[in-house]
Amino acid sequence: MASIDLHIHSIYSDGDTSILDLYHLIKDKKIKTFSITDHDEIEGTKEMLELVRQDNDPNITFIPGVELTAKVSHGRMHLLGYDFNPEDKDLNSVLKEKKESDRYNFLLQIDYLKKDYAIVFPKIDIDNILKRVGNIGRVDIAKLLIKYGYVSNVQMAFDLYLNPIMEKVRTKKKGLSMEECVELILNAKGYVSWAHWNSYATNYQELYDTTKYLVSLGMQCIEKDHINLNLEERLLAQEMINKFNLYASGGTDYHGLTIKPNVMIGTGINNNINIDELSLVDAIKIKKLKK
Repeated sequence: MASIDLHIHSIYSDGDTSILDLYHLIKDKKIKTFSITDHDEIEGTKEMLELVRQDNDPNITFIPGVELTAKVSHGRMHLLGYDFNPEDKDLNSVLKEKKESDRYNFLLQIDYLKKDYAIVFPKIDIDNILKRVGNIGRVDIAKLLIKYGYVSNVQMAFDLYLNPIMEKVRTKKKGLSMEECVELILNAKGYVSWAHWNSYATNYQELYDTTKYLVSLGMQCIEKDHINLNLEERLLAQEMINKFNLYASGGTDYHGLTIKPNVMIGTGINNNINIDELSLVDAIKIKKLKK
């Protein structure tokens, strides 16, 4: 059983597991070092920090985390932040503002569902989502599509509706640039890692050029182990780590049994994640010893 998982989502973004239940699951699976990396949201990280503090288990190391979504011209660009100050004023302020952008983007996609597919959801469902604490995103729309019988699972919702709509609204959406994401995490004294790089870079040259650019902005890590990276892609990530002297991060991208039912915390899909050491974790431990 792997002892490290630095990519986990909770009910504060698009996961289906509460912070308390995640903590019990992590201890049950004997994961020693972990992060909550909710999309554009750190309330789950704050709640977990308090829970870990109260429990005071010497065998558990919790690293504050977040997964920021960058607005890009193609694909998906997600930048992970680790070991930052969760009380950083600028970080909290920008994430609060981003909630409004997320609501705008949510309604924009709801409008395209109506326009392109004649799909209309009851107002009460839309209002309940907009009132919810935490991140609002495409998974919320996927759940509505399942609820009203348009699809049978989340992946089908993305394939049939949400991914085609994403390409239509990409230039109209509000959001942070990759430069702003990196700056936000660095200013909060955190480490920046490029998550599941293959959702953005489509070939070696793009991987190299983007890594080089992100490093010039201050990025210190790349996600080497992820459920959607095959062996060749993990080796390419390791090559970038070596070329640019980066730290490695990694995790399962666990969302719970509703969103990604085949992904298990700590072990991924059919045990394709098994992390017992990471250079990023080592760097964070050394930094704390120096304080």
